Amino acid sequence: MISPKLRILLLIMLLQLPLSSWAVASDLNIVYHDFAPFSYEDNRGRAQGILVELTQAVCLQWPGRCNISIRPYRRAMHMFSSGEAKGIFLGWNRERAESMWFSLPLVQTEYGFYTLNDFPITDLSQLAGKVIGVYGPSNTYTSLMRQQEKLKRLSLPPLLTDIYPQGDALPVRMLQKRRFDAYYVNKDVGRFYAGQVGLSQLHYLSAERAILYCVAFNKAFTDSETVRQFNHLFLRLLQEGRLDKIYQKYQMQPIRLPQTDFTPKSMPY
Repeated sequence: MISPKLRILLLIMLLQLPLSSWAVASDLNIVYHDFAPFSYEDNRGRAQGILVELTQAVCLQWPGRCNISIRPYRRAMHMFSSGEAKGIFLGWNRERAESMWFSLPLVQTEYGFYTLNDFPITDLSQLAGKVIGVYGPSNTYTSLMRQQEKLKRLSLPPLLTDIYPQGDALPVRMLQKRRFDAYYVNKDVGRFYAGQVGLSQLHYLSAERAILYCVAFNKAFTDSETVRQFNHLFLRLLQEGRLDKIYQKYQMQPIRLPQTDFTPKSMPY
């Protein structure tokens, strides 16, 4: 039999162990929205895209249950805000980081303006007073408003917006039909859907660089330790080269932030 003194000694030793060494990993339900080529459903309803595949690789190593699904954007946001889904694919920004934890960035991308070749936009000032198609509400729309501020500082007329509820092929078709003057969109998304509708005669103007796409976790429903575990798994797979084929498949590169950026960006590590 274990003596009372030994029981007390064992209890003290257990209490001194780090929480992460004996805590049970929580289940993860991560929801993405239709945003090709990053996350979308194929013709058979299967989740596809570089962010889906990267997250699936982490899920295979997750000690608890881990599920990934694709939902319409508004439904995905409702699931996330209510706690029904712990994680969601979002672009990082400072405002979101106040109420959300973020994974390490899975992909770095950028936003810009697509125009038809017979009206190429080569400078932001040319957009003054023009109608710009954009997907919103979204991080893309927030970025476009930053371009609006640049026009104001130049004392130029503001640009006008034509907002679409999905960042799919429809806004590209509207650009093709000249329903607006330019389409502000993620560079890779615009290129993907332009290929889908057969629109090749496009000019692109880069407007904002270093947009980070991550898995966001609501701080009201998820503790930082869960996100820390996710980040450690992702970084380990990245360092071991086990994600290389996924990045190569989509012709993209991983992004490695300096560790000093993790805490200011609400990225537990």
